Amino acid sequence: MGSKDQQNGKAGSDEKPEKFRRSSCPPTMASENLITVRRQPFTQTSFDELHLNTDQTPVNRLSKIKENIYCSKKRSWKILTSYIPFIKTIRYYKLREYLMVDFLAGLTVGILHIPQALGFGQLTSVKIENGLYTSLWPVLIYMIFGTSPHVSMGTSAVICILTAAVVDRQGEMFQSLHPDLINKTIAGNYSSIDDLPEYLDYKESIAMSVTLFCGLMMIAMGFLKLGFITAYLSESFFAAFTSGAAVHIFTSQVTPMLGLNVPRHSGVFKIVKNYKGIFEHITEVNFTALICAVITMVVILIVKDCINERFKHKIVIPIPIELIVVIVGTLAAYFGEFNKNFGVDIVGSIPNSIPAPVLPPVDEAPNFLVDCFILAILIFANTIAMAKICAKKHNYEVDDSQEMIAYGMCNFLSCFFKCFPSSVAPPRSMVSSAMNTKTMLNGLVTSVLILMIILFISPLFAALPKAILAAIIAVALKGLFVQISIGYKYWKVSKYDFVIWLSTFLAVVFLDIDVGLGIGVGVSLISVVFQTQFASGYRVGRSKDGVFVEHKKYNDSQETLGVKVFRYNSSLYFANAEIFRSQVYGKTVNPRKLLKLLKKKEKKVAKMQKDGGCNNEFRRDSVITRELNNDIATTPGGDPVKSPAYDSVQNRLNNAEIGMSTFSGMDNPGFSIPEEMSSNSYTLKQNGFNNNTQSRMGRRHSSMDSTFLDDEEDPDDGGEVVTDAKLRSLRKTHHVIIDCSAINYLDVSGASVLSHMFVEYGHVNITMFLAGCSATMRDAMKHAGVYDKIPLENVFVELSDAVAVAKTHKIIPLPSSGLGDFSDDEAAEDSYVTNL
Repeated sequence: MGSKDQQNGKAGSDEKPEKFRRSSCPPTMASENLITVRRQPFTQTSFDELHLNTDQTPVNRLSKIKENIYCSKKRSWKILTSYIPFIKTIRYYKLREYLMVDFLAGLTVGILHIPQALGFGQLTSVKIENGLYTSLWPVLIYMIFGTSPHVSMGTSAVICILTAAVVDRQGEMFQSLHPDLINKTIAGNYSSIDDLPEYLDYKESIAMSVTLFCGLMMIAMGFLKLGFITAYLSESFFAAFTSGAAVHIFTSQVTPMLGLNVPRHSGVFKIVKNYKGIFEHITEVNFTALICAVITMVVILIVKDCINERFKHKIVIPIPIELIVVIVGTLAAYFGEFNKNFGVDIVGSIPNSIPAPVLPPVDEAPNFLVDCFILAILIFANTIAMAKICAKKHNYEVDDSQEMIAYGMCNFLSCFFKCFPSSVAPPRSMVSSAMNTKTMLNGLVTSVLILMIILFISPLFAALPKAILAAIIAVALKGLFVQISIGYKYWKVSKYDFVIWLSTFLAVVFLDIDVGLGIGVGVSLISVVFQTQFASGYRVGRSKDGVFVEHKKYNDSQETLGVKVFRYNSSLYFANAEIFRSQVYGKTVNPRKLLKLLKKKEKKVAKMQKDGGCNNEFRRDSVITRELNNDIATTPGGDPVKSPAYDSVQNRLNNAEIGMSTFSGMDNPGFSIPEEMSSNSYTLKQNGFNNNTQSRMGRRHSSMDSTFLDDEEDPDDGGEVVTDAKLRSLRKTHHVIIDCSAINYLDVSGASVLSHMFVEYGHVNITMFLAGCSATMRDAMKHAGVYDKIPLENVFVELSDAVAVAKTHKIIPLPSSGLGDFSDDEAAEDSYVTNL
């Protein structure tokens, strides 16, 4: 037995399959693995009569609201803990399990906060101590209102540079109103106006005002649950915006790294102006500051890439190389007296106290409210994205609305303590995630550490060179600069994404951050319109396995004789309604063109008859007069089959008989298709075909297109030449089916186009079916009056139903008398122009 099986197996292995076939399912002979569907085709109406759930009661929104308005102890606890999650954290805190992990994570993140607080305070164009305050209060506030234990609120490079743009712009206005500031700078022996206390106080107040309104906007959007706004900003937009902002951040740090005192510019083309100023003073480079910056960048890169990144799975806590560099640089500058001996700019004195709460000024708020809204959106988008990454990794969920409220509270409450806008810092959050932080209490450890730094250690950083802080910021931008290479990916994946990325990046870099952001948002929204407006449709064929596929894209795709199926992959609305009609006509049959050619042929034949150039037999052989009596499907009694779906067409056929399939009774409201079609042959000879071409044209039907690219010019009128071959190609289609399964939205314009397309096809005796219409689309068509022109019998549940019915029909004969033109109402298509 075994040898026989082996022989059979050997024999089977010698047979070479024609083509290796891959399947999504494992190969098996079990009947459960086969797809077999045998049923009668259904129109949407007949299907709904059998299966639609009519017992659904409409939802009374007022009653639902009343049901949700009640008070109980459990409900009060739930509402309280949803808005103040810290209460729940304390209630269920497991001391032995969570304490040590939270302590180490909070301590590590706090250590990372210190150099970033000093550097980003300088980046924001305010006082250095403002960065320390921003690393204290937002962390403490987020611990109370936040829901993600891994999100590290505080200073963020992108948010800082955006705030700096507002601060510098308002600072230039302040200088123009107070020209005496220059004299005070000279009299006080300050190296630049940016070191003048009065000027720094003003910029600090502007940063506080920006923080105030950012917070208020986020709180309002959180309560209104408007977090979905960020969905309008694509990933390519954020990638381009952050990379472009990185260029500005790096440019702002070039000056301190070179030890130059070059005024900072703002506004359009500020990056060009800044580099122009740098190169104009390039001979004044302070080489000591440059050496400090280079050494700092090299050391940080080596430790981060060669130690922290390479051995991140072996070391519990990453080496805080930034803090080490700050400490070593401060000691070297203090004992070497870099400021006195080499003229290196240093941080200067930092107050060792917590400032009392102060109300930010609001009189200049109208000048930067738009900037505040932009900042609020970016803060939420960046922070919630980081929160969701950590939540996915650690298997918990974050509430978008509560998170937006938490970010708003972080900024709103911290603005009274001289903080600038705060956001998430991904490096700190990733460290917190890697250390498996348990609860929000890790923020308490971080806040205590920052508080100790401010009260006891911050004065020791007075000798720290600004070049070292600038180098720390520059190295932190490495990821954003590497991200620029992602533009190639967008080019390969989607040209729309690439256009968004390129336009946003170039606008941010060369114009300005806020201008580039506006351009990026505008291009993103326009691209959405373009993607739907210029969405492509295609003809659908059926593979040998019975799967509906894009015709001509697959080798075995074939179309049903006389039936053209068109699938459209977009919503159908005012912006693309006419484009949709053009695509349908271009890829199936253009009824306007066909009617024009038929009338032209009719006139030509009539003229030839009048001139005696042809007889009546010629006219009968033409494609205009169709004697298709042998082509009409009949009942067993010999009577032609008729259907209400074609009453509108029959009125224009001068009593011509139409081939149709029969409808069954109400007991089974589906279509009843005979198993054996009528044996009457299709008399192609009377329509310009002979018996030899019948089978040949049938075989070529799936590969032929109804359009002619090489239209010749008619010498009589300069128009298109009418040939029998061209008319035969256009006339061999008797049904056009629109596959609406991918259309998820339909407006009045789209509904109107469908109605008028049905009428236009009716003029040339081509029937249009709709298949796979969603419930919302059918409801829109009902209210738009589409069913007044398109019978319900022409709307099918699925594409297969429509094809099954259409393939049983024949070509509808054209009227023996003259073809009718479109009426005035049909030509107007309910256009508003006729009412002007």
